[in-house]
Amino acid sequence: MARRFLVDPASSTLRVRTRATGLLARLAHDLELVAREMRGEADDQDGAWTAELVVPVQALRVAGTLRGDRLDPDALAPADREEIQRKLRSEVLGPGEVRATASGPTRDSGEARITISSKRGQARVALRVKDEEDGALRVGGECEVSLSQLGVAEIKGPLGAFKVKDKVQVLFDLVLRPSDEKAAG
Repeated sequence: MARRFLVDPASSTLRVRTRATGLLARLAHDLELVAREMRGEADDQDGAWTAELVVPVQALRVAGTLRGDRLDPDALAPADREEIQRKLRSEVLGPGEVRATASGPTRDSGEARITISSKRGQARVALRVKDEEDGALRVGGECEVSLSQLGVAEIKGPLGAFKVKDKVQVLFDLVLRPSDEKAAG
């Protein structure tokens, strides 16, 4: 039986973690970005699935800096946070949206295709799917995405003293609610 689900953006989170490398990487910031809005849907056909998630670039915000895996939301001055977000939108990703389409033969594995404008990359995705009592699905997981594969130019500090590692970590915890509309099957 085919079922369709819609992403509940108020109950879902998407985080992107960047890491600095290079001679003066200790002076740079490892960052966590969060998506404040998103939309998406998923179709489940007897365990095999397809999904799409769309995040407007304007919805990405700097949540803070990382110390290992611990988030420090207060480490950046507001002006620094705004400058990073401005560069992310104008120089790194550009306007528009980040779109991920994914599919898999089972509920716990799959392949994602990420698109920024016309640039595309792929990543293996490991999923944790939990059926909620209200009929919703909670889908959590993570993947690594190559910025160069997406056509994003290398991100460097002044005089190349540090750069952002090519692979960024994407972590997500999405709540998908049943749609009134049944998936075509």
